[in-house]
Amino acid sequence: MYLLDQAEKVEENSSYKSSYLIDNGQVRYVSKTFQQWNKQRVVMSSIIMMNGRVMLSNELTLSHDYSIFQQQQNDLIKKGCTTVAVASYVPFERQLDSIYKRTKHAMASSTLDYIIGFTLPLKLLSPQVLRRCRHLRVPFVRIVINSVAEIEELPWSHLSQTLSSYSTVVIPVIEEESPKIRTSILSTWTSYCAAYRIHSSPPLEDHEVWRKAMVQKVGLYPEKGAMLVGSDADYLLFINNKTETVFSKDQTVARKELFVYHEEDPFVVILRGHVIKAGHVISLKPGFGRCIQVKRPGRFLSLDDLVV
Repeated sequence: MYLLDQAEKVEENSSYKSSYLIDNGQVRYVSKTFQQWNKQRVVMSSIIMMNGRVMLSNELTLSHDYSIFQQQQNDLIKKGCTTVAVASYVPFERQLDSIYKRTKHAMASSTLDYIIGFTLPLKLLSPQVLRRCRHLRVPFVRIVINSVAEIEELPWSHLSQTLSSYSTVVIPVIEEESPKIRTSILSTWTSYCAAYRIHSSPPLEDHEVWRKAMVQKVGLYPEKGAMLVGSDADYLLFINNKTETVFSKDQTVARKELFVYHEEDPFVVILRGHVIKAGHVISLKPGFGRCIQVKRPGRFLSLDDLVV
């Protein structure tokens, strides 16, 4: 058990000072001050703190070479990833279970925590496939779309009804190269998802950091992507060498210079209270990563964030 004392925490659109009591890999208590604490205390002056990052990385399941797998995890950890999402391609409905098991086996030696999704051709987006995703606790699927016409042919009412009990996030993958057609496909997809209250998001790129709304949509929040009571102690540390920070009375920072850390690699990466990166040294822990079973996607999500 240890205390992160007066950490300068940077969020997406704000920054503030707070102290965090960490025990057994989780956040046990959060307060502005812990003046009476007389045990292990980590002084956080001149340190910037951020939440551990969630990223997509499909390359992890493609290679059968363990050394390549390790290097891919190294690259993710260097960028501050503490939870990785993988989504293997499933060409036929009958392969859903077998590819899920194969993906879970491939990730068994992961250092990072992970969630499993699927990448599907649009023709497989059906109520029965979504029910299978619910059974497997698959919180997101990537849907490969080739035209506007095939979007319009989907049984949207049935999809919406099926998703009402387990809101798997459906994310478009647009392979069309023409910018005009890509824009038309994405606009049509977004309109249908909004009309039928289906959780979606813009297309996701590998190694792109998920925003808070996306972490909420897939049901990882607040276990991941936050430092609240009960959250996993996943956090990133940066040396504060940008500028002197000026706080208002409510401890909200106004300096824009702090937000450059969203684009930088962290100096230290902590996963569930364990150091997996310190300086230039990355410490892989094969098998330490957990497969996260999402019981309910969309928890704590505002209505404004349902689609975008």
